Amino acid sequence: MGSDTVTGDPLRRFEEEHEEALGALRRLEVAALALEGGAAPQSHLDTMREVHTILTTAVRAHNQNEEAALFPLLEDLAPSAVFVQEHRELRALEERLGRALDGPGSEHVVAAIALAIVELLRAHIDRENEVLFPAARALLGAKGLAAVAQRLHP
Repeated sequence: MGSDTVTGDPLRRFEEEHEEALGALRRLEVAALALEGGAAPQSHLDTMREVHTILTTAVRAHNQNEEAALFPLLEDLAPSAVFVQEHRELRALEERLGRALDGPGSEHVVAAIALAIVELLRAHIDRENEVLFPAARALLGAKGLAAVAQRLHP
């Protein structure tokens, strides 16, 4: 991603990261549905472990950037508390998935947690892309977006 994307419209960076997360969610969903359907578990569990790593690294860093760079600038202009709460819910589900993947659990339990993550994060991303980010662009303007860009961590 070029620096123009971040400095011109740092929310574009968030949208690009959302696309990457949605790709990981598709993989997680396919693996979870295969487990629910009784498929041989090993390759699907491996996929879930890979996606879990993405969730706990790249997606978590993305969420922290939103909370540090964007949400404080929107405090009085647009509600962001619901998004922070969803980040917390996602972290709790990530932790549950990690424990389920590491423990001697049922594939159906792992699949159920994974599908809960898919449902939560897809809806969250849709709301950010369709409601929050357009509102943030309008409310913050060029000066506010520049302030968001300065607060972003690489």
